[in-house]
Amino acid sequence: MVLGRTLNGQPLLEFPMSSGEPALEPLRIKRATLWTRVEFRQAHHYQHHRQGQSNQRNITLWVFRVRCGNTTHLRGKELGEHLEMVTFLGVNVGQLGWQKFDVTKVVSNWYTANTNSPRDKLTLLVDCTGCGTHVHVSTFGGHSPHVIESSLNPKGAQDPDRPFLVVRTDPAAVKRVRRRAIECSGAIKGQCCKQRFYVSFSQLGWDDWIIAPQGYYANYCRGDCAAGHRTPDTFLNYYTHVIEEYRKMDRLAGMQPCCAPLKFSPMSLIYYGPDSNIIKRDLPKMVVDECGCP
Repeated sequence: MVLGRTLNGQPLLEFPMSSGEPALEPLRIKRATLWTRVEFRQAHHYQHHRQGQSNQRNITLWVFRVRCGNTTHLRGKELGEHLEMVTFLGVNVGQLGWQKFDVTKVVSNWYTANTNSPRDKLTLLVDCTGCGTHVHVSTFGGHSPHVIESSLNPKGAQDPDRPFLVVRTDPAAVKRVRRRAIECSGAIKGQCCKQRFYVSFSQLGWDDWIIAPQGYYANYCRGDCAAGHRTPDTFLNYYTHVIEEYRKMDRLAGMQPCCAPLKFSPMSLIYYGPDSNIIKRDLPKMVVDECGCP
């Protein structure tokens, strides 16, 4: 990704297609939200505008989709031909901070057009009318923007002010190929398997502080490990094999092998932290990917 690319001196936000493991069928995009931070450049300006007539002053934030290739300068009619207005938002100067834009339609169109050949980045421009020189729209901050996909495993940087795109997809549409991951839907009755299980943050009452995702497939393991014959290659290690042989000879009273998680994957969470800061954190071992009999 090219860092710091500009058009007429204004930084552009470039979002690439996810480089993760592809789904077996196209994702259905339910909602896409662009988050960007808008602040006064200096503290004394902030204090000044918080007093007196501040509540009567508004600014307008615009989001455009840019199609100009590697061009860095455009004027007049040419500029209009390469910019597509996506959305706009009126903001009172007394309510600056993180702002969000609904960009579902443009993201959905971009994704659909690039599903088979994910080469084109989604390029957006955030512009501000009425901002003057005192208001700053955070863009790169020396880093590239990133995409948070609610049904995928996002990866991002640590800059707390960088803009980001939250893409919420239909979880039921995400199917991945997992070797040796026996799903309960296709398992023999009673066999140890992975049961798909969706955790909703709104049902937990956590949606007032978690921005994304709305929920995720945590999954769990169920089934029986004691029944049937196991060949040596099905054990994780020699120790487990030896212990199982003793168990079958009734030398370990009360001991039963358990169907348990063998493989986990992380999940990224975006949430409000102290002082209304937005924090992105990668949480390890949040998703059960594979179950078995240790």
